[in-house]
Amino acid sequence: SPAQPPALSGKWSGYWASDTNGHTGPLHARFRQIDADTYKVTYRGRFAVVVPFMYTTTMDVVSTGDGVALLNAEKRLGPFGTFRTTATASDGAFDANFSSRRDSGRFVLRR
Repeated sequence: SPAQPPALSGKWSGYWASDTNGHTGPLHARFRQIDADTYKVTYRGRFAVVVPFMYTTTMDVVSTGDGVALLNAEKRLGPFGTFRTTATASDGAFDANFSSRRDSGRFVLRR
């Protein structure tokens, strides 16, 4: 039988960080499983200490094994461009890299 992905549904907390400009801030996410290969993820965070942001994206499970899932997403965020995200996730850790035309960095989330 194929390897099952870890259970990612629920609330996650951590931070985001830009490798391009050094900005960082708090980050929260809610994962909702759509089917065996898809999660809807809503991210909420703050930029520049006080500016809130929120966006929802669909993350596709591209492979699984040993309790770890690899996920990809692509989301156009208006004037900020298209953000591409690749992530490694387990039951308790979500580590992602994002990139766009003008920025790149990471999301670090834990249960």
